[in-house]
Amino acid sequence: MSGYHRRKDLLAFEARADVARVGPGAARMRWPKVGVIGAGRAGVGLALALRRARVPVLGVHGRRQVDVPDGVVLSVGPRAPWLADAEVLLLAVGDGALAGLAADLAAAVVRPGAVALHLSGALTGEVLAPLAAAGASVGSMHPLMTVSSAPERAPRHLRGAAFVLEGEFEAVRVAERLVRALGGVPLMIAPEAKTIYHAGAVFASNYLVTAMAAAERCLERAGLTRAAAREALLPLARATLENLSEAGPEAALTGPVSRGDAGTVRGHRAALEPEDRRLYDALAKATLTLAKARGLSGAAEAALLAALGDAIG
Repeated sequence: MSGYHRRKDLLAFEARADVARVGPGAARMRWPKVGVIGAGRAGVGLALALRRARVPVLGVHGRRQVDVPDGVVLSVGPRAPWLADAEVLLLAVGDGALAGLAADLAAAVVRPGAVALHLSGALTGEVLAPLAAAGASVGSMHPLMTVSSAPERAPRHLRGAAFVLEGEFEAVRVAERLVRALGGVPLMIAPEAKTIYHAGAVFASNYLVTAMAAAERCLERAGLTRAAAREALLPLARATLENLSEAGPEAALTGPVSRGDAGTVRGHRAALEPEDRRLYDALAKATLTLAKARGLSGAAEAALLAALGDAIG
């Protein structure tokens, strides 16, 4: 059994105990030297945010030259020049590249006792097993925040964002310090909960974008330009999120399904293109569950189901 598995059962208790020990004196502790591998939006943005938080960042290493903000040092090539000096490695690469990268790093000159953290939302620290076998403490540190194409926005976006942490004790302890330096909120989960957690994140971010894209298409078909459609829809989306923040999903729900307006639902379905109708149907059926929780009558539910007709399978 690997060290990752031997220690993970105690992780939640140990990590919370460590968080409780962090107090005013934590700011006087020496920051570890951080190196970032992966020069995409997440890697560059996180490096900039850490530097702004006065955490020593040795550099960002990538496969090719990219533009980086002032203050971020980029290196390109087979191996990061600062690898032997890095006390913390942040691996900001795609999920499919993590296992291979971990194996490559384990065979390289990694500082003894280093911490290695990847940023994947779906994978656990176990994917870094080669580094754990080489003596590193491994885990994951996933920012529950969308990454902008402009890295300069990262320090502002990450402030107040939740970061989900799991892994070996030392890795989580260091990750927690980094998150607090960024102004983020560390959340500990069990490794086996990582996949369902990430599914929730996808609903809240990626599929929200998908729904907004469908809304734009509808307004374009109504005669607006794409720019005008977006400008009109964004205040509505922001107000909906504000209501959701204040009241929760059931109380924030409005619209034809929430009030049992089967005629409007039927009209929408007739007007939509097939692709958008399929999305509308899936969301309408899911919305029925919320509507029933807030008191939708059985008769209204039956009328809505009849309006959805061929969408019910």
